[in-house]
Amino acid sequence: MKKVVSLMFSAVLFLGVAFPAFAAESTDVERALELIERTNIEIDKKIEKAVNEADNLQADYLLEARKIEEGKEVVKLTAEKEAVQNEILALKDEKKAEKLEQKLDQINERIQQHQLKIEEKMEEISNEMNALTVDLLNAEEKDKEKIQKKLQQLNASLNKKSEGLEALTLHYTGKLQLIIEDVYNETLEMSAKTIEKAAQAGVIAECSWKLVRFADQWVWIDPVRVVKF
Repeated sequence: MKKVVSLMFSAVLFLGVAFPAFAAESTDVERALELIERTNIEIDKKIEKAVNEADNLQADYLLEARKIEEGKEVVKLTAEKEAVQNEILALKDEKKAEKLEQKLDQINERIQQHQLKIEEKMEEISNEMNALTVDLLNAEEKDKEKIQKKLQQLNASLNKKSEGLEALTLHYTGKLQLIIEDVYNETLEMSAKTIEKAAQAGVIAECSWKLVRFADQWVWIDPVRVVKF
């Protein structure tokens, strides 16, 4: 009987010590898991913000690139044309739709006129350069410098569009790279700190890389994944 009582007393002592220790360990694990979940939510928010910034940056870049390539007036008319087309699709009134169709024809005509002017101007410059090149071959020494200067001016006029587009592209890619680098470095640091804190509670975690699109680029970003606990 004394032996049974002794065993029961020992069990009570064991359980009294073990339960608080187990409870404390369980609480630490729960806190670590909550930390991982919070970190992943914050990482997702930062990714979403960076993706929106990248998409807006790309939209602005494409619009400015179109302005350089097509001319501001053509871009403006194209946007007006799209708005009228959408309005026609939404209309059920045939008379109103017919009027809008006439307006659409007028816009198309104006777009064609502006595009024609651009093409004529480029052709005019090209023809003038060809004529000056011929003149340069036949010119006297005293006139060559003047002709060469005029050729350089015309060439610069032809190259202005491509140079403007190149500068715009460099600016765009530079800003996009900064957005990507900032979110990549920030989320990587967040993941590393969370993984370290989780390990102290006995929870093994690691970076769970996922592919994210930022405008026209795809990048691996690193939320946290629990391996075991």
